[in-house]
Amino acid sequence: MKTIGLVAGHHCDTALEIKEAILAQDPSVTVLMDEGEFVEPAAGAKDAAKEAVRKINNFNAVKRLQEKGAQVIGFACGCPHRFFKELQTEFTVRLVDPAEGGERLAPAEYARRILAASTEALPKPFKIGMIGGLGPAATVDLYDKIVKATSAATDQEHFKLVVEQNPQIPDRTKALLEGGDDPTLALYNCAKRLEADGCDCIIVPCNTAHAFVELIAPCVGIPFINMQKVTMEEIREKFGDKAVIGLMATTGTVKSGLYGEKAKAMGMPMYVPDEEHQKRVMAAIYGPKGAKAGYTDGVCYDDLLSAAEYLVKTYGCNVLILGCTELPLIMKEGYATIAGKEVFIIDPTSALARRVVKTAQEAVRERGVI
Repeated sequence: MKTIGLVAGHHCDTALEIKEAILAQDPSVTVLMDEGEFVEPAAGAKDAAKEAVRKINNFNAVKRLQEKGAQVIGFACGCPHRFFKELQTEFTVRLVDPAEGGERLAPAEYARRILAASTEALPKPFKIGMIGGLGPAATVDLYDKIVKATSAATDQEHFKLVVEQNPQIPDRTKALLEGGDDPTLALYNCAKRLEADGCDCIIVPCNTAHAFVELIAPCVGIPFINMQKVTMEEIREKFGDKAVIGLMATTGTVKSGLYGEKAKAMGMPMYVPDEEHQKRVMAAIYGPKGAKAGYTDGVCYDDLLSAAEYLVKTYGCNVLILGCTELPLIMKEGYATIAGKEVFIIDPTSALARRVVKTAQEAVRERGVI
């Protein structure tokens, strides 16, 4: 059964005429009328301000009707014709222009056009959801890398992205190693907010958080793009069975097996620093001169480099993973000479950005809309 919505506004009599014409032509349909009170422009408002109020009133009415299940929406007033494209762009529910050539359509003809309109929703623009604040600098870093990885000549060619910024999410490493506050529900709440906002996928700029993401993912209706998975896939594509991987990450990430289990499943050797050098990695992240304190060079760089040199000298690693999203703020992705050997340093944040852009581009090609 088709459900039709009519925006009545200040034109209830016209809306009733259109409703009667619709039912006369097809008694099987359901017609919903939105008679919500329209806001009036301020006294003495300029024409542009008056038009803005009209647009907002119609937007709100369409949104209410869409939420009530309307599949096609028409208008009792002819003014939406002036901004019809602008209004339709904001919705996937189909709207029917109330005028032609600037002239308001007669109720019977307009009813015919409403009934003839498809009930199939318009293609939905691709929207990325990000759980941010883990930490704030890593969030900015991932967003920046997504922008840079996107081939776009104008602002409008970039993808929609929503950040649910919550720096108050409990520390993931403390939760895993010290029995600290559990971040599960905070992460889940963020994910559900992004889902409700119409996002198509969720990304998290925190490696350690993925230990908890794996717990909540089955309870969220949209997919997470897993940072560790895409990183390991890039390494395999680039190096095949020649990869000898060293992991520099928080102790929580190391012990959780977020990378190690994936490396084992893919048949790739992976090594981690010894206790002394793992402490230096943690100092580079959490220390008073570390990345979370706002530092990106000096002591924190020396600490991280020492761990990198240990992995290369001890295990012959030719790939190093910067397995905490703060670490790429200290050491950059790319080839580098470490302990006299050429090594490829991979940034999981960049790998995630590349995969997100690829996923979005594929969706745009399929849907035909950014």
